[in-house]
Amino acid sequence: MADSTRRSFTVSSFVLGLATVTSLANSANVVLKLSFETRARSLMANPFVRSARFLGRLVLALAAVAGLAALFLVLIVLTDGAASGIAAWLVTVAAGVAVAIRRVRGRAWPRKLVPLLPVVVVAALTASVCIPDAPTDRRYPPSLPFVATQQWSLATGSRVAVYHYPPGPEGTRHATPLVYLHGGPVRGISVLDHQFLQLLAGKGYDVYAFEHAGGGRSELLPMEEYGISRSVRDLEAFIDHLDKGPVDVLGFSSGAVVLTRELAEPNAATRVHRAIIAEPGPMDGPTAGIAGQQGRPSARGLAPPM
Repeated sequence: MADSTRRSFTVSSFVLGLATVTSLANSANVVLKLSFETRARSLMANPFVRSARFLGRLVLALAAVAGLAALFLVLIVLTDGAASGIAAWLVTVAAGVAVAIRRVRGRAWPRKLVPLLPVVVVAALTASVCIPDAPTDRRYPPSLPFVATQQWSLATGSRVAVYHYPPGPEGTRHATPLVYLHGGPVRGISVLDHQFLQLLAGKGYDVYAFEHAGGGRSELLPMEEYGISRSVRDLEAFIDHLDKGPVDVLGFSSGAVVLTRELAEPNAATRVHRAIIAEPGPMDGPTAGIAGQQGRPSARGLAPPM
C-alpha cells in the first residue's frame, strides 16, 4: 500500500513538473515573441532601416522594369516587330504578370498589387512603341512654282516624278537630250539643282530629270526592292520611256554611282551617248578623312565640249 501510494505520488509529481515546465516554456516563448516584435518595431521605427528597406524595394522594382523592357526589345528583334510590336508586348506583359502572381501569394490584399506596379510601368512604356505617334501616310513636298511635275510609270514598276526643261531660245540647241541623276539617293532634287538645270536649258540643252523611287515626289517602293541595281534598272527604263535614242547623262554624287554602274552594263552604249560623272559618292563620308592628294579643285576644262 505504501509502495502504491509512493508510486502515485511520484507520477503526480512528474505530471505536475511537466506541466510546470510546459507552462514556463510557453511563457518564455510569449516573452521572446513579444521581445522580437518589440525589437522589430524598434528597428522599423529607425529611419535608417526604413530608408534602407525602401531603397532595396525601389532597386528591385527598377530591376524588374529594366528586365521586362530588355525582354520586350529582345522579342521585338526575334519577331521582327510583328503586328507593330503587339506580339512582343503581349508576351512581355504576360511574363511580368506570371512572375508577379507568384510573388503575391500569402500577402494581404492591398499588398498584392505592389508586385504588379513594375508590370504596369513596363506595359505603359512599351505600348508607346507599338502605337504610332506620328503620321504614317506619305507626305510629298509642295509643287514647284517654276516647273511642272510629271508622273511616269516605268517598266520596272517604279512611278517617278519627272521634270522637263526644254532648251531656251537663246543658246545653241543640242539634239541629244540630257538626263540628270541627282544625289541622295532617296531624296528629292533640291531647288539649287533645279536652278542649275534651268541654266543648262538656257544653254540649249533639252534637260530631263527624275527623282529616284522613294525620293521627293516619286512613289515609294517595298523596302526590300531598294538598291543600286534597282536604280540602274530605273535609269534604263526611264531612257527607254523617253524614246529619244541614246542620251547624255549627268550623274551627281550617288547619281554618279548609279551612272558608273550603268556604264558597266554590256548594252550601255545603246542608251548612253555621253556620261558626265560629278563627285561620285558622299563627300562627307569615309573619303573625308583621306590625307594627301585631294585631286583637282575643279574639273573645269577637262571634259570635251558638248
